Amino acid sequence: GGLETQAITEFFGEFGSGKTQIMHQLAVNVQLPKDKGGLEGHAVYIDTENTFRPERIKQMAEALELDPVEVLKKIHVARAFNSNHQILLVDKAMELAKEYPVRLLIVDSLTAHFRAEYVGRGSLA
Repeated sequence: GGLETQAITEFFGEFGSGKTQIMHQLAVNVQLPKDKGGLEGHAVYIDTENTFRPERIKQMAEALELDPVEVLKKIHVARAFNSNHQILLVDKAMELAKEYPVRLLIVDSLTAHFRAEYVGRGSLA
């Protein structure tokens, strides 16, 4: 079970269906030791809709008996304000991966800015 590593995985569903909650949990779980299903790494979280909730990360970390402060330190969060900024942040994430053991890149939501900025250019997911 789980997610394939070194691959792109898309989560989709109706508003309020739990996609962001799954992303929060993945950002915590990627930090777990390998013998507990983790990758002993950091996460980069590009937030396009202002949905990242550190208080939720804290709850999830505590449920796994992890230090919430240390868990939050290993989640590098950036708020993307438009599609161009989002692309820039992905480039910056690649640079960050040279400095830290980044094992997970989350873009929540990948299409939100593009859908809003490119209205009338065909169907975007």
